[in-house]
Amino acid sequence: MKLHRIKAVVLRHAYEVRHNANHITYMVYWPVVNILVWGFFTLYLRHGDRLQPGVLSCLLGAVILWGLFNAFQRDMAVGFLEELWSRNLVSLFASPLSVSEYVTGLITITLAKAMVGLFVESLIAWLFYHYDIFPMLPALIPFILNLTLFALAIGIAVTGLIFRYTTKFQAMAWSFAGILMPLSCVFYPLSSLPPFLRPIAWMLPTTQSFEGMRTAIEQGVFSVAHFRWGLELNIVYFFFAVVFFRRMFEAARMRGLLVKME
Repeated sequence: MKLHRIKAVVLRHAYEVRHNANHITYMVYWPVVNILVWGFFTLYLRHGDRLQPGVLSCLLGAVILWGLFNAFQRDMAVGFLEELWSRNLVSLFASPLSVSEYVTGLITITLAKAMVGLFVESLIAWLFYHYDIFPMLPALIPFILNLTLFALAIGIAVTGLIFRYTTKFQAMAWSFAGILMPLSCVFYPLSSLPPFLRPIAWMLPTTQSFEGMRTAIEQGVFSVAHFRWGLELNIVYFFFAVVFFRRMFEAARMRGLLVKME
């Protein structure tokens, strides 16, 4: 891979962010709305003494981390969709740019955008709800890493589907995280799920991350088991996502879809 080509992909999407208001909506507007709604909800619970402070902290922390996961997974696929909408795909792959260089550049800019949303949500939570996630970040960083790795695997797989089936699958860019949310135990522990759903939830790195986050916030203990199990799952899912993407890309190339995508 050539660094200057990866940098070119990053710059291409950075210019898009600067000149397209939709990106500001994704990066700032929705994270702000999200944290405000859940922040007011926690104030309602706190004033009525309905929940313990530790549970309230878990709710706001979960909102912030889920926002990071959702944004990273969504923007990975949307970044590729923008190449289709602007009819730029043929120009990209007619150049010396390789698929791995393009994906690396897309990952870089997507991660930067997701971090902007994470910072905005954390800042709003601190200013308006006196919830400071920053002292807990050292304990949460391993779980944030697992969330981003899983979001990356999903983004790569969804991008592969779009390569193969074009924009027929573009809705997956926005909806896939929502499908996983009920099973990821974002706002409630794994024990809250019906018994027949728990094995499925246990196989999701998102579940491991949020269970570990709750342990860190409520007990002040870093859960090695949740982190390790989530990381091992991520390695497996990432491997299959890359294999799936390569097969979808080759299938699209063999069928001449790269020059017919709309």
